[in-house]
Amino acid sequence: MSCTRALTSLSDWMCGTLVARKATQYASILYTPGYFVELLFWVEDKRFAIHFGVDPIAVVRAIVFNLRRRSVLQGASTIPQQVYTIRLSRSRRVSRSLPYKVKKISWSLYASAAKSRASVLNEYVGTVYWGRSYHGLDEAAEGYFNTTRKSLSIAQSFFLAERLAAPNRVSVRRISNLLERTPIKFALFRNGATLADIINLYEGIYGCGGEIWQLQGK
Repeated sequence: MSCTRALTSLSDWMCGTLVARKATQYASILYTPGYFVELLFWVEDKRFAIHFGVDPIAVVRAIVFNLRRRSVLQGASTIPQQVYTIRLSRSRRVSRSLPYKVKKISWSLYASAAKSRASVLNEYVGTVYWGRSYHGLDEAAEGYFNTTRKSLSIAQSFFLAERLAAPNRVSVRRISNLLERTPIKFALFRNGATLADIINLYEGIYGCGGEIWQLQGK
């Protein structure tokens, strides 16, 4: 097992109970199934409920990963940091400069101290880009699946959570890696989803089901 994968597995194990408990709490506020919030946390920000806007563990993991694989960089942005990026992108072009990163971190620290976590999460879910010109969860649920946020299936929830990192690009390697993470597998199994359900969804939308099957060794 690689160093970065070992760090991820250890971190997943430590966050298991917290993620499931907080997902249930926030689901009622977001009007979504609990498993949607659980998968969102596992994929995007599993320590959302306890960090202070910046996740030091994720930062360390990203540094280790990026030192080993310089061609494919991994980020460590928390949900509050992503909200800042969304807000900024409405009026100007987002930069990767040091001053921009400092402002993003500063705003995230402020938001985590001055705002409720529920309000930050609600803004994120309601405004983030999901691909195909869909902004916000309601547009994404309607556009991809002709359904509402309340009626998302577990397979659809995984799909939407996975889309957030690179909404206009499909990486079967990333999809496969996420499906191999223990807490995600447990969440899918616990809520009645099979690997076939997930893969059939990607096949229908992106035509990449066969590639995912191959990476899963099926």
